[in-house]
Order: sequence, then C-alpha cells, then structure tokens
Amino acid sequence: LIRIKPFYDFDTGTIMPKFPYGKVPFWILLIAISTGVFNLVVALSKRGEKPDLVFVSFARSHMEAYEEATEEFQKEHGVKVQLQLVSARTVKSRLQNAFLTNANVPDVVEILADTMGTFTKGPIEDVGFVDLTDRLHAEGLYDRFVESRYSRLSRLGRIFALPHDVHPLMLCYRSDLVEKLGIDVHTLRTWDDFVEMGRRITNDLDGDGNPDRYALDLPANGDMLTPLLLQRREPLFTKNGQLKINNHTVEDTIIWYIHQSRGKNRIAFSAGWGQTLAQTVTDGLVLFYFCPDWRTKYFETDTPHLSGKMKLMPLPAWEIGGSRVSTWGGTGLAITKACKNQKLAWKFAKVLYLKAEDLGKRFKASYIIPPVKDAWDLPEFKEPVPFYTNQPIGALYAEMAKDVPSNYASPYYGLARNKLNEVFINAALYYDRNGDDGLREYTKKELVRVSAYVENRAQHNIFYRQQIANKYDE
Repeated sequence: LIRIKPFYDFDTGTIMPKFPYGKVPFWILLIAISTGVFNLVVALSKRGEKPDLVFVSFARSHMEAYEEATEEFQKEHGVKVQLQLVSARTVKSRLQNAFLTNANVPDVVEILADTMGTFTKGPIEDVGFVDLTDRLHAEGLYDRFVESRYSRLSRLGRIFALPHDVHPLMLCYRSDLVEKLGIDVHTLRTWDDFVEMGRRITNDLDGDGNPDRYALDLPANGDMLTPLLLQRREPLFTKNGQLKINNHTVEDTIIWYIHQSRGKNRIAFSAGWGQTLAQTVTDGLVLFYFCPDWRTKYFETDTPHLSGKMKLMPLPAWEIGGSRVSTWGGTGLAITKACKNQKLAWKFAKVLYLKAEDLGKRFKASYIIPPVKDAWDLPEFKEPVPFYTNQPIGALYAEMAKDVPSNYASPYYGLARNKLNEVFINAALYYDRNGDDGLREYTKKELVRVSAYVENRAQHNIFYRQQIANKYDE
C-alpha cells in the first residue's frame, strides 16, 4: 500500500493528501480511479439491459462493414442490436454445444459454409437454424442470389442460411514479369498449356541447383485440391449426400497436383501466407497465384509497391471448352430457432445482405463479390482498380460468379476433405520414393481406404443414413 499524508497546498490554499511520488502522478492516479469507478457504474447500470438481437460473426472485416448499417437499423426500428466478434472455431464449437444443451445462443450468426453440415447431422426438423427456403421464395428473393451458393448452406433442399459471398477463383499474376518473359496469357487456355509454359520458365538461374522462378503457387499440403476438383464439377458429395471422392477424376487431379509440386519437373512452389507470401510476390519467385476475390485485397494491402504490376485472368480449363472458374471459401448468415423475434432478425439479415448502396461500398473495401446479382450493376463494380493495372476487377469477378460451381454441404464434409488431403500427402510421399511407378494404383487404393472410412462414420448416424437412403430412392 502507498502511504498518503495530508499537506497544505499553497497554490490552491487547500489541504491535500501528500503523495510520495509528487502531485502529477497523484492526479493521474486519481483520474484513473475515477474513470474506473465510472466505467464500473455504467457497466452495472447496463447489466439489466438486454439487446433485442445479438449478432455474432467471426470476420472482423465483415463486422466493421456492418456497424453503420446496424446503427441505422437500430434508429429505424427503435431497437438495440449487440454485435459480437468471435473466432470461427469458437462459433462452431460453442454453437454446436449450445444447440445440444439448449443453452443460450445468438439470434443471428455468421458461419463458415464448410461447417453447415456440423449443424445438420440429425433430423432436418431438429436443425437449430430457421429454415429460410419458403421465405426466400415467398418474398421473391431466391432468384436474386447466385443459386449455386445455396448448396453450401442447405441440407436436402432446405436452405438454412443466406449466402454472404460467391468467392469466384481466378489467377493473379505478375504482369510485368510475365510480359518480360514473352508469355501471352491468352494462349493459356488449358492446364496443359499452362504446364507447358511452366516447364519452360521454371528453372535454376544461378546454378545452385534450386529453381529461382516458378510458374504457380501450390500449397504443399494439397489445400487446392478441393477448388481444383470443383472446377472439374467434382464436389466431395452429391446433392443427395453421397460421398464421391473415389473416382478416376479425383485420381487424375491428385496425380496432376503431385507432378506440378514435386520432383525435378515441378512448376510450383508453396508460397505460404502473410509476410512469406508478400515477399515471394515481391521477389518474383512465383508468377501466378490462385486468387479468389477476397485475396485480391490482401495483395493490394500487403504489396502496395507492386501497384500496376499485377493482373487477373480466368483459370485455365481442364479441357478445351471446359469451365474456367472455381470457388474457394464461403460464409453464410443464419437465424437461430431460439431467437425470440425472428421477424426482426429476418429484417436485420436483409438489411445486412441486400441493401444495394452498402454492397457497393463493401465491395470497394474488400473486393468481395456479393451473391446478390443485381448489385453487380452498381458503378463500384465497374471501376478500374489501379493496383491491377486498371482492370475493372469487380466486373471480371462478377462475370466469373455466374458460373461458380455448387459444393454440397454434408455433416462429414470436413472429415472427407481432411481424408482427401491425407491421400494426397501419402501419395506425394510415395512419389518421392518411387516416382510414377505404381503411383496411380497406390492413389486408387488410398481413395478406396479413406472413402470406406468416411462412409463407415456416416453409417453410424442413423438419421443421416435414412435421409440419404430416402433421397436416393426418390
């Protein structure tokens, strides 16, 4: 404890406590104590105030974009909406546990699309989210969204969340270096064309035995497998919930991925994230990068010195005339059944996801394409972006968004994706030891193994098993 003795202050003519460290530290301490007491009183006074809606999101950028719209919504409806920022993993685990134990849950929540299956393992009528299907059709909203984005947020044809985004996938590249090397991106119509170019320009420039330039950024753990399969219209599950990772197309894609990322003929390098990625782009170690709409803002923010040296192009197709777009990532907004004012929550959800002027501003702040098709006509989506050599990237991504493939939700989606990556890693290690000799047979055997494992896990869920059987019979 600090001993404080009284003393006479000749400046003010009052008796003051004597603080051993001087008057200035004393007043700082007094202000700090007063502020603390004030905050405590305010907090205690608000303990009894319950918000009309509690909204939870895992994305800080989303939350910042929603603040203005939320303030306007509160004034218009005379209500209080509490915004809470929580990590994605926490949202998934706490929400799942809360549904199981009937604990308190938020009224409105944003979730990663990949996790929707986690909440739909039981009977459809027991899903903890409000079924939005009929509302969307009754209010004429269904057709305003990109239809394929509902697939990530549905089970057995029932939609449990509004899609937040489309996340079309293109390639971003160092245009200055590509042009210097004499590469015409318009000739890269297929992945065969791209690999041929990659083998030509991936080489060791200083003679140390390691390539100093690569054509493509490919994660070493196989994380791009799912987007590449989606480009080939090969989702992990069918619309009816059947697992479909054990087929010739999946084998081909795994082996293609291994050939590009390993061995003496590799054309790819794993550039990572954050500062490592920024340095790789800056050094020109890799020329082309997989780039969903959300990643364009990261490049602009993390490598501003490359303004005017970056461009976007469609993905090369797997065959002539094939699809040149895929998707990577996704989020949805759901209303929980525990919400006491679902009508108010629905109005709030529509304000966040459908207000045109806000969608234009949010695109400029994030470069994320909304799934609301009529928003693409807003001027913000047509503006040239200096960082990307004045390309109108909003219009480019919007054009791609029309053909983004469906990716169907399943309670076992995360497990299937992890097991698919396991096959890739095992096959890659096999390739390191044995080359192509027996690689396809080994990959096929691994796919059979993990498919059986996932299907066995699914068969233990009687509700899910019956749902699949019923839909399959239809």
